Amino acid sequence: MATNNKSDKSALVVDDNPVERLAGKSMLEKLGYTVTTADSGEEALACLELANFDLVLCDISMPGMGGLGLLDATRSHARPALFIMSTSHDDAEHALAALQRGAYGYLTKPLRFDRLHDTLSDCVARYAHDQTAAHEASRVSRHDTLTGLINRGEFSRKVAERLRQTDSGRGALLLFKLSGLNHINHSYSRADGDRILQAAAESLQQQVRQQDLLARFGGDMFAVLLGAVAHTGVEERAAGIVQAVEAVKLVLGGDAYSLTLVAGGACVETGIGMEDLFNRADFALHLARQQDRSKTHIYSEADEIHKRELAHQLNTLALVRAALDDPHRMSMHYQPIVDLQSGKVSHHEALLRLFDETGKPCNAGELVKTCEVFGLIGRLDRAVVAACLNDLHKLPDDAGVAINLSGKSIGDPALLEYIETRITVLGIDPSRLIFELTETAAFHNLDEVRHFVKRIKDLGCRFALDDFGVGFSSFYYIKELDFDYLKLDGSFIKNLPRNASDQVFVRAMVEISRVFGLSVIAEWVEDQETVDLLKGFKVEYGQGWHFGKPVPVSAAA
Repeated sequence: MATNNKSDKSALVVDDNPVERLAGKSMLEKLGYTVTTADSGEEALACLELANFDLVLCDISMPGMGGLGLLDATRSHARPALFIMSTSHDDAEHALAALQRGAYGYLTKPLRFDRLHDTLSDCVARYAHDQTAAHEASRVSRHDTLTGLINRGEFSRKVAERLRQTDSGRGALLLFKLSGLNHINHSYSRADGDRILQAAAESLQQQVRQQDLLARFGGDMFAVLLGAVAHTGVEERAAGIVQAVEAVKLVLGGDAYSLTLVAGGACVETGIGMEDLFNRADFALHLARQQDRSKTHIYSEADEIHKRELAHQLNTLALVRAALDDPHRMSMHYQPIVDLQSGKVSHHEALLRLFDETGKPCNAGELVKTCEVFGLIGRLDRAVVAACLNDLHKLPDDAGVAINLSGKSIGDPALLEYIETRITVLGIDPSRLIFELTETAAFHNLDEVRHFVKRIKDLGCRFALDDFGVGFSSFYYIKELDFDYLKLDGSFIKNLPRNASDQVFVRAMVEISRVFGLSVIAEWVEDQETVDLLKGFKVEYGQGWHFGKPVPVSAAA
């Protein structure tokens, strides 16, 4: 290996032919480069592992690792070098392959200075443009476009990095929830809702110090990592931030409006992991929202008021973690959803079953709630999706499966990617998949729901709005979101033959569903009298014990 140190621009010339290697080195030095040479792909790779080069002029055909192999080996580098390949005339096919794999140009041998100059000028310009675009794309992927703050993923990465770098046990994680955003979006406009979020972000930025981290955590939530703050001062600091932000005055539609925040936090302790820190802060936020007067709560294991509830939830959390790690303690049961006119099974709803160490089934609703509080809902939803997709081939070929998702997973890009990847890997017909979202769980983050629904529907899957009719904004959401099914809440069905008001409601829902092109599914169907009424009301599908109880996949097939 030879080096000539004269310039800030650096190049690596790779060629097993000493004449061509020397020619490339001489020409690049005339163009202002400091040049390093290597006579093999292996030696060049070692150089590229140790230092960054602005340019690599590389022979394609060499013994051992050739130019294409070197190019492939460096594409995963944080800043891949600009490659220009050198080739004999009969290597033109390989040169084109190199362009397809990331090289920016190629030259035929013997090298000529004028040709190298022109090719290099063009390649450098294109490489600079690509690097700028890649940098901007990377920046955008790390930041929230509305507020300009770092997003949840980047915040989590930086928190994990800080926790690894310090063992002082100082600092705290604070989560802030902005109240009333849905009301603003519905009563004024989404543009006004965005103004509220931007105002909250600006006000929070004024309250944090240079050593603190601030992020938009998603939806109406923000997160702050306080650095180098004593634990005794965390609650006062959180309360001060809330008070300062709530002092901001805005005008919406001629009305005065003040921001309202609730804060929950957890202190950084020596050796604490990121997941436990986030879980504690999230639980503290949950407790703060339940309090009547104080708008802040800092997690404390000595909190006697909530000690019993916390202990129970932590026990439940341990149970969930054990079940997620042991496939024998988790299974899906399937309940048929029947076409009321034909009597045939349209699809099945997948219902989660988790078992404790004795084999006793656990309360699924309580487990889901605990997972949402402690940040495990993403793992649980992925486990449910995985189990359902693996079971799908055991169900009748023409029957689909409806999979319930938690509203807190809707903004998780990892879940989206996981669903898309598994559908492709398993070769699943996406039209057999229906994802169910409950109104009360899903619509604290309408934009995220809209994005999630669109991405999954683009694959060919369908969506159902579950528990329809029990919320306050049902009709608004069926207009705003592209659902395929409405699942009427079972409270309107269980007494249908004996309740005239429920009958009026069901008729009305059927009429509304026709306007929006939706199919109606009735839950809790328990007798033939109810079936006959539903058929008369033109309800398409029914689900309940009258048609079958939830059973393992082996019994559902």
